[in-house]
Amino acid sequence: MALYDLADPAVPLPPQLVVDSSLLLALRPGDDNPHALAAQRFIRRLRQQIAAYQMVAWLLMPVLQECYHVILANSLRRTWAAMDAVARPPNWLVMYKRQPELLRVGFPELAEFGRILATIPLTPVQPEDLATSAGGEPLEERLHYFITAYYLLPQDALILAEAERLGVLAVATLDQDWRRATAFDVYTCLNET
Repeated sequence: MALYDLADPAVPLPPQLVVDSSLLLALRPGDDNPHALAAQRFIRRLRQQIAAYQMVAWLLMPVLQECYHVILANSLRRTWAAMDAVARPPNWLVMYKRQPELLRVGFPELAEFGRILATIPLTPVQPEDLATSAGGEPLEERLHYFITAYYLLPQDALILAEAERLGVLAVATLDQDWRRATAFDVYTCLNET
């Protein structure tokens, strides 16, 4: 398939696409991704197309899970770093295991992220949307295939496997690893920073 520069406003948009966590996380105020501005502009284009009923942007549960994990883990890391170095546990994960209620420190960030997502708007994929198609390989086999064929980590491979199961072969991401997924149209930033 093809690579498309999501920073180029002239690039045609597909009727459907799956949005990756890297792109969504870059929408947060103050995000340090070097492509955050391009991501915000791309999402503005998507909003217009979605509002005109010309496209659907899908939100897969592994994408949402990864976003939540990044937001909460970073919140826990900041909490751990702010503790007295002598008294704090050896790392943020140990801190969380001992004091799971510290997770609530990240809840406002999750709520803000939810408000950002609601402005797009994305269509969440439900389990029944991923029902096995006739003659299709099991999801775990496609997961393995994408790991071994494109040298992707399991989370990225799962997102591609679910996108394929959904029948959507266009993805938007800021993750450069996805350029290797030649079975998909990949919308990403093509300029290196």
